[in-house]
Amino acid sequence: MTRSPGQLRTRKVGLIGGMSWPSTITYYREVNRRMAARLGGSHSAHLIVWSADYHFVEQAQLSGDWQEAARLVGEAAAALEAAGADFLAIACNTMHAVADEVARYSSLPLVSLIDATVDAVAGCAQVALLGTSTTAAMPAFADAFAGAGIGVVDLGEQAQRDLDRIIYSELCLGHVRPDSALRLREIGASAVERGAEAVILACTELNLLIGGVDGAAGVDGVEATSVPWLDTTVSHIDAIADAALPRNQEIQEIQASEEIQERRNRC
Repeated sequence: MTRSPGQLRTRKVGLIGGMSWPSTITYYREVNRRMAARLGGSHSAHLIVWSADYHFVEQAQLSGDWQEAARLVGEAAAALEAAGADFLAIACNTMHAVADEVARYSSLPLVSLIDATVDAVAGCAQVALLGTSTTAAMPAFADAFAGAGIGVVDLGEQAQRDLDRIIYSELCLGHVRPDSALRLREIGASAVERGAEAVILACTELNLLIGGVDGAAGVDGVEATSVPWLDTTVSHIDAIADAALPRNQEIQEIQASEEIQERRNRC
């Protein structure tokens, strides 16, 4: 028996955001866009956002206080579970360094950005990972790539210092600079010359420099198409939307019910 649309529910996303706020805006918008595209009509995501004060998150990262970082993420996870979320997602690459600690605070499943990224680069022999120094050295990323038989190209110390500066001192504060966009393009091109088949934007703000999920064209004067970019934000958002969607049969029931209701309204 076909149920009415009101009886069918998407799963509630519990998004741990604010790390930083510009990328959280992207997650919110793009998860909703994907849900609307799949379900049609006026449908959107059932999404609960915990937006952290990034100052405290950044201080924990920069000081290497991962116990405090885990506490911040864990308490957010617990709050989202109490608010009714069905699963969790951390809208930040670097904070996946403490993703395993979330289970101490919440029983909800976590949709992993790392798993989504590795799935997206399946078949590549070598990739480059562009993010904070913490992300670049993160065992979880290294183990996941190694398990998939994927090598990681060394970017060099200067490139990593530049990425840290661009991310922490500019993008996380909402500043998008043309010279930094050009530097990112140079780092990506160098990685390709070193053998990278995909250049992974492993920071949820880096897409602001080249355009991407936010729909922007990127910074004027920066040609990014010659570099095979792979944005972890896109892969993660796709995985979150997939986890939130009803089964295909339920989607068909939603659409059929709404078509019937629309015909009735015309009569």
